[in-house]
Amino acid sequence: MSDILRELLCVAEKAANIARACRQQEALFQLLIEEKKEGEKNKKFAVDFKTLADVLVQEVIKQNLENKFPGLGEKISGEESNEFTNDLDSTYQYIKGSADIKPNQGIFPCGLQCVTILIGVYDIQTGMPLMGVINQPFVSQDPNTHRWKGQCYWGLSYMGTNIHSLQLHIPKRNGSETLSQLTENTSSEAESHGFSAVISTSEKETIKAALLHVCGDSIFRAAGAGYKSLCVVQGLVDIYIFSDDTTFKWDSCAAHAILRSMGGGMVDLKECLERNPEKELNLPQLVYHVPNEGASGVDQWANKGGLIAYRSRKQLETFLSLLIQHLVPADTNT
Repeated sequence: MSDILRELLCVAEKAANIARACRQQEALFQLLIEEKKEGEKNKKFAVDFKTLADVLVQEVIKQNLENKFPGLGEKISGEESNEFTNDLDSTYQYIKGSADIKPNQGIFPCGLQCVTILIGVYDIQTGMPLMGVINQPFVSQDPNTHRWKGQCYWGLSYMGTNIHSLQLHIPKRNGSETLSQLTENTSSEAESHGFSAVISTSEKETIKAALLHVCGDSIFRAAGAGYKSLCVVQGLVDIYIFSDDTTFKWDSCAAHAILRSMGGGMVDLKECLERNPEKELNLPQLVYHVPNEGASGVDQWANKGGLIAYRSRKQLETFLSLLIQHLVPADTNT
């Protein structure tokens, strides 16, 4: 496992170098963009694009892993080829190329910082994620050379071993309490803005309205499923929630593996909302080995019930109980 993880880190950095190199010459870069065909595109977008960098990155990942571990390359699935890889998550932000976006409490709403390279490995028998690598190619830019530096995160959860690349730094809140202290608080205190969440700009109004009660002002919007998941990994937010069915297994597998190694996970939102926590002890974790029945094209691998990414099960249970309270229609007599 360590050999595979080491190679994944190596190919993720090669992929990041390709992403940075392709983005450096704007005029040339614009010639390397192509609209996705039907069956490839995300239905969330009227027009969906891929770049030469997307294709090159996936081929580099597949070829390098095949050379190192013969037979592994043919088992790789990803966004551009129809382990799971998302060659460049948040392609729109990559194409747009905004480099001067300011973060909100460390979270970038859009821009090149939201671009990620995602590589996840899962158990073909159980579908559970085992290891994940997230490479963020565009973290900081040298003001003189305009060259970018990146950052890489990884996690391994396998046969009782759970290790990851970072110790979470949790910012102090209200000048004193840390997040771990907040998660021990009562539900009423949690409702007083003890939770933070990152969401999509396209999130449903019902979810946003409920989140206002649970998170208050600590709701952040950001681009890219991979980047929003990374915000949870980094400890910038407690929860990433998305209620639509327009994320895919290659968007979630890498972060899911890292979160599992940290004691968290990624669950099906719809199943969580329908679950009775007193009777059903197991959380409905996303799995990666079975395509969606009756679906075709990329929809075979959609996260059909939406998702929630989290770092702490106890924290998730409290969050869900509050969220469900506020999702119930106000008029219960009808």
